[in-house]
Amino acid sequence: MDKVKIGDIAAHSGVSLTTVSRFFNKPELLAPATKVKIEEAIRELGYRQDHLARILVTGKSNLVGVIFPHLHLSFYSELLNQLIEQGKVRGYNFIVYTSNESKEAELSIIADLASYRIKGLILLSHLLSKDEIEHLQVPVISIERCGGDFMQINNDNFTGGKLAGELLLENKCDVFIHINNGYHQDWPSFKRILGFEFAIKEGIYERVIEPVFSDTYRAEAGKAMDKLLKELLAKYEGRKLGIFCSNDDIANLVLRKCIKNNILVPEVIELIGYDNSPVSDFAVYPITSVEQNIPLMAQIAVESLENYRCYESIVPARIVKKETTS
Repeated sequence: MDKVKIGDIAAHSGVSLTTVSRFFNKPELLAPATKVKIEEAIRELGYRQDHLARILVTGKSNLVGVIFPHLHLSFYSELLNQLIEQGKVRGYNFIVYTSNESKEAELSIIADLASYRIKGLILLSHLLSKDEIEHLQVPVISIERCGGDFMQINNDNFTGGKLAGELLLENKCDVFIHINNGYHQDWPSFKRILGFEFAIKEGIYERVIEPVFSDTYRAEAGKAMDKLLKELLAKYEGRKLGIFCSNDDIANLVLRKCIKNNILVPEVIELIGYDNSPVSDFAVYPITSVEQNIPLMAQIAVESLENYRCYESIVPARIVKKETTS
């Protein structure tokens, strides 16, 4: 395995050394049939690329760092899946960390990643300020995070929240509820709340912020949702509730509790999530959700590694109607 050279791959696949080199460095420039030939040769010869040698010779790597706050949120896990799929096209490999402890711990992680001479860092955690991100010694692509002098990919959150409110109004809901696990006004996702509140304007409205909903699979989250729904239904007895959740995982928790407690959806409660992640499709009743277009976000992130520029890319939002709205 150690003795297989680039020339052996070229001879075995019937292509030039330049073509094999391009396969490892710019695979998107090759025709699909050519890539298949080279992949077959690599597999048959048992070749394994020496990434360390490549870094030492070129000063560059095909490694990309990714930092999530955690991975139990469906949006994060699906984004990671999509990043991996997009990375395959361009020959990137990902080093993934979760970080929710402290700025110092996250900066240590980033220093470790930088030692691998990573191509760039895709950042989704909340810990660092925009000034701290700007001073990092690696190209940074943030997704749904604070703005600054680095590459940013954000959803059109205001429009997303507005679309949710408009649909619940159209469906004759009497009371409007927004459920969130927490927010900061300088986060792009805060605009979801603003868009929703703009749409419903003078309607009867409650904003519910419950940090325990950060992990909807904990027993504490289930108990808190049981209590919340009981209180809302008692307070607004006989009125149709329109609930807009900050993500699909919270919406799925609402749905599970409605089913368990024989609360009719969408007759008594209409329900909208956010992200249009897989959990919204695989729920007992597929959940109406505002789409973030996660594949497009991943595509922009990976493409930006090659031609890095400091700007904000806004991904359009659209609502995907399913079974939890009428």
